[in-house]
Amino acid sequence: MTGREIERALLEAVRKDHNIYVFEYHFAIDVLTSQWDASNLFGCSKNPIQDLNILMEGPHTICHGVDAVNTETQEVMRFISKVTLLASGGAGHVYPSTTNPLVATGDGMAMAHRAGAVISNMEFVQFHPTALADEGLPIKPKKARENAFLITEAVRGDGGILYNLGIERFMPLYDDRAELAPRDVVARSIDDQLKKRNKKYVLLDISHKPKEKILFHFPNIAAECLRHGLDITRQPIPVVPAAHYMCGGVRAGLQGETNVRGLYVAGEVACTGLHGANRLASNSLLEALVFARRAVQPSIDHMKSSQIDHMASHVWTRPIIAKSLGDTVLNNIVHQTREVRRQLQLIMWEYVGIVRSTTRLQTAEKRIGELELEWEAFLFQQGWEPTMVGLDA
Repeated sequence: MTGREIERALLEAVRKDHNIYVFEYHFAIDVLTSQWDASNLFGCSKNPIQDLNILMEGPHTICHGVDAVNTETQEVMRFISKVTLLASGGAGHVYPSTTNPLVATGDGMAMAHRAGAVISNMEFVQFHPTALADEGLPIKPKKARENAFLITEAVRGDGGILYNLGIERFMPLYDDRAELAPRDVVARSIDDQLKKRNKKYVLLDISHKPKEKILFHFPNIAAECLRHGLDITRQPIPVVPAAHYMCGGVRAGLQGETNVRGLYVAGEVACTGLHGANRLASNSLLEALVFARRAVQPSIDHMKSSQIDHMASHVWTRPIIAKSLGDTVLNNIVHQTREVRRQLQLIMWEYVGIVRSTTRLQTAEKRIGELELEWEAFLFQQGWEPTMVGLDA
């Protein structure tokens, strides 16, 4: 609810500011870059110290904006800019169960990686221990959820108790803090119970608390569960861990800057060092808001000092025009994309999930490599070209 209110206020401010243009239905596909050798400017300055600094600086990569696809018209558009800020979120949907919105597919991290930005700590994925498990609901959702419904850890903080399906309380077996242990401990404990018992979910029970108190503290959770035939004031909640937050991402400095000049990052796409291997609750707001604010002045300074003439449009290669493949081929690609995505998510959950080992990670690397080759072969058979992105998958 905190994030929702922040987003509401930001969107309202954006709508009122006539200097801000929002391009909806545009899917960014690549960061535009060039290689710049600062030593070419050696001798241009009348200051020997400045000349020496230029010479020592050497070559570096500069960002000039992004290419994007209008997903309604399939038109490829190029946005030229001296300053680009990536705020594209995480990559939760690389797993089959995540609390993230459907757009959290890691595209910003991938674009930055292809542009030469340093990516750090991607192995540090935080799993929230208690997302609503659809399999355990009396009335299951008619279609798969876009994202898992989060059962806040405040339920455990308020006295909620975790049981396996044998109605055995298990958290004291793993940690003296029981249900009040940190997220990673609780998630690993639940994962261990699921694997040992070959089950899909465990139970989180708050029904021993007064009904009025439950409904006052957790009205949204109570309402969502009731929609599926479950009364949390009388019944336990089926829960399962879900991918929640990427602690890693595009490596950022203290002002949101990256090693690519003119490219800044804020939010979950960034690796700021704020979290270590395990984020504390609400530090996501710090990573988004504080680093976005810090990036403002450095962005202005970079824009003023940039020596690249973005008005000279003739120097830019025009983006490739998307090729129309016809409805039948597109439907085939969309159908196969969903299947490949499902297979990737299963591999990630099975081998790169909450508990990992070297052998299992090597297995995942091999299987993902094979999946990628099969996927590319299928696309080329369908007449695919690299500009075809933004499909509903």
